[in-house]
Amino acid sequence: MHFLVDLIAQYGYYMVFVGTLLEGETVVALAGFAAFQGHLHLSIIILVAIAGAVIGDQCFFYFGRHKGKKVLAKHPEWHARVEKIHVWMERYRDWLIFGSRFMYGFRAITPIVIGTSNVSRLRYFILDTLGAIFWAPLFAFGGYLFGGAIGHFVRHARRIEGYVVATIIIVALLIQIAAWIRRRRERMLEGEQQDSKDKQ
Repeated sequence: MHFLVDLIAQYGYYMVFVGTLLEGETVVALAGFAAFQGHLHLSIIILVAIAGAVIGDQCFFYFGRHKGKKVLAKHPEWHARVEKIHVWMERYRDWLIFGSRFMYGFRAITPIVIGTSNVSRLRYFILDTLGAIFWAPLFAFGGYLFGGAIGHFVRHARRIEGYVVATIIIVALLIQIAAWIRRRRERMLEGEQQDSKDKQ
């Protein structure tokens, strides 16, 4: 675990930027913990995370605008998630754009689907940026405060850092596994429905 701490300490801002281009919650939280240790600056972490998150989402959005329909048509296994996003778009369009990066398992595909809709570029940019401004401090401060809580109750116990990092990673992995199980169940259900249609 010390390897990860040292890696973030050395390449922290670059790792935050690259990680937030996709799904960077774990990286941002670990960077927040590194800030607590004094390796990085929390304010810079937040700014870099916002920039990375917005740039990544904009790339997916414009990809969806120009190539999204063709790509989605070639991946029927995404059909269930795409349909859910369309339903959410009809009911909660602005909230969906604002909070899409909190939707585990839908993070990357949501901007693509939104890009295929009639949402304006400016509207998406503004709402997505506001979402990133809310999202980045939440995870960065979370990592920082978690490190602070450990430091408050456990003095001069550097060995505990590995457990802190491990806890953050395990929680993130459990979230990803839960999302993977949910997507697998949706695909199985979709396959059963298709088989039922074929038999009819």
